[in-house]
Amino acid sequence: MGLLTDWLTRSPAMLAIKTGQQPDPAPTMTPPASSIPDDTINWATTSLDWTADAYGTYCREYAVRIVVDFITRNIASLPFKVYEKDSNGDPREVHDGALADLMARPSRVAGMSRYRFIAALLRDMLIDDRWLCRLTYEDRSGRFELRRIPPDKWAMHVNGLGEPVSVRIGDATGMRVTVRLPDPSVVMDVGYLDGLGQCSPIVGVLRPLLAEARAMEDYRKKLASNGAQVPAYVYRPKEMPWETQEDYDAFTQSLRAYSKGGGSEGMWPTLKDGMEIRTLDNLFKPVDMNDLEARDRISIAVANAFQISPENLGLREGTNSNIAAYKEKLWNVELMPYLVALEEALNLTLPDAVGEPDHYIRANIDAKLRGTMSEQYQALSTATGRPFMTTNQARRILDMPAIDGGDELITPLNVLAGGQPSPQDGGRTQNAQQGT
Repeated sequence: MGLLTDWLTRSPAMLAIKTGQQPDPAPTMTPPASSIPDDTINWATTSLDWTADAYGTYCREYAVRIVVDFITRNIASLPFKVYEKDSNGDPREVHDGALADLMARPSRVAGMSRYRFIAALLRDMLIDDRWLCRLTYEDRSGRFELRRIPPDKWAMHVNGLGEPVSVRIGDATGMRVTVRLPDPSVVMDVGYLDGLGQCSPIVGVLRPLLAEARAMEDYRKKLASNGAQVPAYVYRPKEMPWETQEDYDAFTQSLRAYSKGGGSEGMWPTLKDGMEIRTLDNLFKPVDMNDLEARDRISIAVANAFQISPENLGLREGTNSNIAAYKEKLWNVELMPYLVALEEALNLTLPDAVGEPDHYIRANIDAKLRGTMSEQYQALSTATGRPFMTTNQARRILDMPAIDGGDELITPLNVLAGGQPSPQDGGRTQNAQQGT
């Protein structure tokens, strides 16, 4: 790696990355080229409580949690591959190089896999409508690394047109770094910006709806705790007065022990002569609140806010005829904007920053659209017009040992000679042509 490392180390992008890692200087020091003194910036007002509440909504609201996790799990589980264009303009997958190595493992933080890193960026995008990470270069290991910056650890400054011109970033030591934009060490994506440079995430729009749902939830809890647990009462004719006060107190105490904490829950209470249990048909019951339906409606509203079909989340029941259509819609319509935003944000900075401007990153969405195993095999065999797997490859799938001669691809003679249009045809077309 000597030549590549020396070239990258001397590149302008590398110099800017190393310079941008320096903390804000003391007033007596000369600021680095990519840094700006804090007293020259009119920072937009930020509210840490607002940011904490945005992520707090994700942590405590069931509807938001399931929708955000659904999107992040599906996109983060995609293979993110690196390609370059050859002389003919055709894409060629690249397995070696700085960008491919970076995408294989973007972060060296303990336990931070590629999946977890991409999922963290997506959560920032969905919850705060913005994400940012810093590109660093380790001379000792000779590789690049990305470090995610939590939304409450960086602030943005915008110009009069609402365009971001610099960011102030906090690091692990508590120092702050101010970086002019664009900068090769800053990889970011920002959604809507108003005049103050504040983001307006979907969670902020949903907050009134979720607050209303939380109030109704508290009401249902109190109603279930304080309301009558049994829609019935004990009737005793007025012609049968209690013999003594002690007799009345003993019966009342037995009912209390029967109803709660007495160990007789679920048993039938012992009644005196003349007593009977009468039901109240018009008494309010918890089922009248439509509790489950109310929760489903809130979840459906949140799913619609994130542009995800409730059927794909299981919030509404689909049918066998439309479940495949909903899956295709999920990847071609619903998740595609989030995926495109992530790809373009990465490609906007990373290829040039690592010294590979002719490379680009693309998620392999076909991995999610291949269907079942049988559908894949049938489609591949039909598309190639012949068997596509050797005997030993098939035996390996079944955990069976290889056999001699099993590494050769066997093609039926009628397929090789063109007498059968497809391996799935079974000779039907040929027999029909011959009149047999």
